[in-house]
Amino acid sequence: MPSHKTLKSVSHNFGHSFVSLMNYMETDYFLGLLLTEMRKTGLNKLEVDILKNKSEPKELLTRKISKSIGYWTKWFPKLVEDSGSSIDFVKTAKMTIEFDLTLSRPYPHDNRFIENPYVCGIKIIDDNGKEYLKEQKGWWFPEVMDNKTKIKNWLQQWL
Repeated sequence: MPSHKTLKSVSHNFGHSFVSLMNYMETDYFLGLLLTEMRKTGLNKLEVDILKNKSEPKELLTRKISKSIGYWTKWFPKLVEDSGSSIDFVKTAKMTIEFDLTLSRPYPHDNRFIENPYVCGIKIIDDNGKEYLKEQKGWWFPEVMDNKTKIKNWLQQWL
């Protein structure tokens, strides 16, 4: 019999998987791709309606980012069902990923890369109005350096 209780673990597992090393798109991990776009645009927050597969702001939605979001939102109902719950219990499921673009540091294992802190929040509201909120926090950096960063790093090596 499906249970509402497992929606708490669904919110945790979805967020954890989404920001993990499992979310790689062609050239970089999802968070690296997202952070690159955020640095370009100055926008620091992505909002995703998981059930409707709608995301904003549009300025952050490159082909790779949209493709990844589509894959994970498609997987969400299966995750809910496999957890022992029912997708019919889920009235809303939303995710926000926010980077602090004002705070950065060199990546401790390779100072050519600069990382920023992020928070990924998953909020599920069930058919009884109960909220299941989980947050994933950490630091991330794009693994693909833009040309400006490559030149700067090259100059630092030789000066």
